[in-house]
Amino acid sequence: MDAQTGFFLFLAVVVVAVVLTRLRPARKASELAITAAINSAILGDFRFNTSQIDVKTFDGVVILGGFTREHEQMAQVVALASAIPGVKSVDNRISVRSGH
Repeated sequence: MDAQTGFFLFLAVVVVAVVLTRLRPARKASELAITAAINSAILGDFRFNTSQIDVKTFDGVVILGGFTREHEQMAQVVALASAIPGVKSVDNRISVRSGH
């Protein structure tokens, strides 16, 4: 492949990536607000200092990922997320890692 063909192939990939990004639906303000509220509650609670929790929200469904050190912490994070107004359900994907 010569340099000109490589450049046009690269350019085509960039154009496709930009178009696909523009076509992706924007996140709703309510989803961002739910995610922010959960993140704020987690960061403000000393019980979760040793936890690493990732929060995503799609149409009121909260997806929790990451890890906690104890099962009780995991249950507390799920309960905390469930109590936020606008949350329809919580998909818990948190794993528990012991602190050895």
